[in-house]
Amino acid sequence: MIKDKIIYNDSYIKEKLKDFKLVDIRENYQEIIDEAIKEKLGYKDFLIRLIQTEEDGKRRRLTERLTVKAGFDFIKTLDEIEFGFNESISYQKVKELGTLSFMERHENIIIIGPPGVGKSMIATGIGINACRAGKTVMFTNAKELMDKLSEAVRKDTLKQALKALNKVQLLIIDELSYLKMDKEKESIF
Repeated sequence: MIKDKIIYNDSYIKEKLKDFKLVDIRENYQEIIDEAIKEKLGYKDFLIRLIQTEEDGKRRRLTERLTVKAGFDFIKTLDEIEFGFNESISYQKVKELGTLSFMERHENIIIIGPPGVGKSMIATGIGINACRAGKTVMFTNAKELMDKLSEAVRKDTLKQALKALNKVQLLIIDELSYLKMDKEKESIF
């Protein structure tokens, strides 16, 4: 039996990498090959570098998707916060919250204080860390959340709304102190 001779060229490589959804390898393989030759990498080290390239890209894209989906009002990481503006904030406590260990322990956290002390900024930073860890996050203010739930009650879709909320791994409810419900909403919840 005679096999057809397949021409393995860049077009073939790019096509197959696209078929296999290996975006980052497809975009970077020539550079990685050049580096491997220059560094005289063995086959196994070369393969590891290819896999790491794809893994890093997939993690980056997942973080981006989760961050966009979370609905943050602004993007600010914990590392970007200038803690000097408010000396009452415990940098060590915020740093510990940023490890997300409270999530592993299935604990809730509440950040309280007067307006303008950095509560939303800290909550956003913690949420971004969760996105980086591959966790689903929802950032919402209390009034918007209550309005959504009230609307779900009105439309008889509360069960579905609560089921969707239950899938979120980290729910950040901002501006609790500004929540003023009308008497009808208070009686529902």
